[in-house]
Amino acid sequence: MNKSTLGKLDVLSVFITWAILISLLSTLAYLKIFADPNSSAAILVYLFGAFFIAALCHAILAYFNRCPHCSKCLTIQGFKPPHPASSGSRDKVVWHWFSGSIVCIHCGQKVDTNGL
Repeated sequence: MNKSTLGKLDVLSVFITWAILISLLSTLAYLKIFADPNSSAAILVYLFGAFFIAALCHAILAYFNRCPHCSKCLTIQGFKPPHPASSGSRDKVVWHWFSGSIVCIHCGQKVDTNGL
């Protein structure tokens, strides 16, 4: 499997992780407000498990997507602020991944995501 495909799978895992997290929180709020106190919370356990698996997939796939200039992971920012030449946040890198060209959040160099 080439790195471009791994990058797309990584970005999809980020989208899926956020979608599951939003579903988990909204389900938790719904059950807290409207559900019977004695009802089962199994759906929360399933959603949390799915969230954990999707986040684990992202954590594994992220290490395969490295900047060719600085060799750092493209979708993991860490605790340092992003490079001033980049878009400013990792969420914009994820959204722009499918456009074919992003700016590394670590070194500020342009990266062709189709040719990784």
